[in-house]
Amino acid sequence: MLRFLFKNVPPAIDSEQETRRHLLWWLLTRIVLFSLLFGLTAFFRERGHNIILPGPALSLPFILGLYVFSVGSALYLQRIRTVGRFGLVQLCFDTLAFTLLVYATGCSQSDFTSLLILPVIAAGLILSRLGGLFVAAITTFSYAAVLAIEQLRWVPGYFIDSPYKPPASLLTGTNLFAIYGLLFFLAALLSGQLARRLRITEEQLQRTALEYDRLSILYKQIFDDISTGIITTDQNDFITSYNQAAERITGYRSQQVLGQPFNRCFPAIQLQEGQGRSVCDFVRPDATAIRVGYSFSFLNMPVQEEHGGEASKWKVVTLQDISLIERMERQMREAEKMAAIGELSASIAHDFRNPLAAISGSAQILSLEQDNIGGLEPSTYKSLLGIILRETGRMAKTITDFLQFARPATIQPEWFDLNRLVDEVLARMRTTTNTMAGTTVIKEIDQQLDCWADRQQMQTVLTHLVDNACQAAAAQPGSVVIAAGEGNDGDQGILWVEIRDRGPGIPEPLREKVFTPFFSNRADGTGLGLAIVRQIVDNHGGRIEIDASADYACIMRLHLPMPQAAPL
Repeated sequence: MLRFLFKNVPPAIDSEQETRRHLLWWLLTRIVLFSLLFGLTAFFRERGHNIILPGPALSLPFILGLYVFSVGSALYLQRIRTVGRFGLVQLCFDTLAFTLLVYATGCSQSDFTSLLILPVIAAGLILSRLGGLFVAAITTFSYAAVLAIEQLRWVPGYFIDSPYKPPASLLTGTNLFAIYGLLFFLAALLSGQLARRLRITEEQLQRTALEYDRLSILYKQIFDDISTGIITTDQNDFITSYNQAAERITGYRSQQVLGQPFNRCFPAIQLQEGQGRSVCDFVRPDATAIRVGYSFSFLNMPVQEEHGGEASKWKVVTLQDISLIERMERQMREAEKMAAIGELSASIAHDFRNPLAAISGSAQILSLEQDNIGGLEPSTYKSLLGIILRETGRMAKTITDFLQFARPATIQPEWFDLNRLVDEVLARMRTTTNTMAGTTVIKEIDQQLDCWADRQQMQTVLTHLVDNACQAAAAQPGSVVIAAGEGNDGDQGILWVEIRDRGPGIPEPLREKVFTPFFSNRADGTGLGLAIVRQIVDNHGGRIEIDASADYACIMRLHLPMPQAAPL
């Protein structure tokens, strides 16, 4: 039986070191408890209280033996590896010691009977439930032995001179045995259950602590190794954390900024609700100027009582040094522009070949007839001059488009009458080109509609779009409509302009490609018209799109942003 218990009574706490510490505390508690019991009992007895207590001849050897056994047990506990068996032996010894104390201080009338429950509770807490029940059984049998000995009148002789009275009947001892026996087992069950819950709680706490440590290590590793600068502030905008990337970006060490107001350390970074991603010029302590992209969001921190129950507005600010990115973007744009210019140069060289050949041929004919130039037929002479003028005009237009695309002019916006500008564009086209021949242009524009843009560049945009629409409409009878009005795009006021025609239209797969430089389906086209239009519209902060409807095969739609407040 004992071998089975020794093998199946593990500590209630998995940690051997923790159980060893608990047993050491129990050994110390045993010494202090018995010392206080005997000391206080002797003190009150000397004061005249009727307390049953053995004389010094029995008490001192008992106390001395208890001290020696406890000290020896404490020393032996430091040498053993497993403590389950040792703890069971110690608690059984305590049961025996308390039983002897109860026997020596009055048996069923002892004032220390309730102390028998202490080893049972300790066994349930330190050992498993089985160990607690075993110690409860030992305690119950020990107390039953004391009551049986008392019934047989085998009591110490000093009881005669004490207030001790023998039990009147066997029923008195039986009632005490039943009450205390039930109490011992109940204490064992409750303490065992409590120990089990403590063990489960400690295991869960250990797992939680382990997961927390892992998350803390992972967070610290991410926080320190991430290339994005991270700064957190409390509800008063004082900096609470500052990672290594933020140090590299700003040039400030964490010791310089932690605990300092954010606005004082970084005045260039303005944090405003709803601003999204922002960019600013940041000057580092070494006077190096960089471009910093930043954003922030609020942290969901627990509500604190000192803030009136309102959620604390802690912030997390992310920083990135975008100087290199912007430099690379500029280099890419320059590379794309140079590539486009190179392609445009090749296109110009190709386009110049045919006009130059026509001009050269006409000039050679005129040079051959230079001695008899008056003998040429007027029609021939006029035809040759027409070829020269037409081809030189074509070359001039190509060069103009090339320069306009390669070196776009700076935007100088102003308010102007859109109706008047459209009239000027149409009048100029009628006198300088033949594209409007046979095409009716209809205006659907309010008389008081003003436009906020660069007037010269908008004239270029309308010229290209109307010219394309007239050439498309010439393929079949129809008209071109120029419509405009004011509207809204979200919270932004816009001016929209539409150029509609009933020509063949633009297939949907080509609607984006037509804005690519040098893409053209016209034999005499350079492919720069719509590319220039998109460039100008983009520089104005607007957009251009191609649409179609049941009445019009092609609709070129412009959206130009209006200023927030019109000038007086």
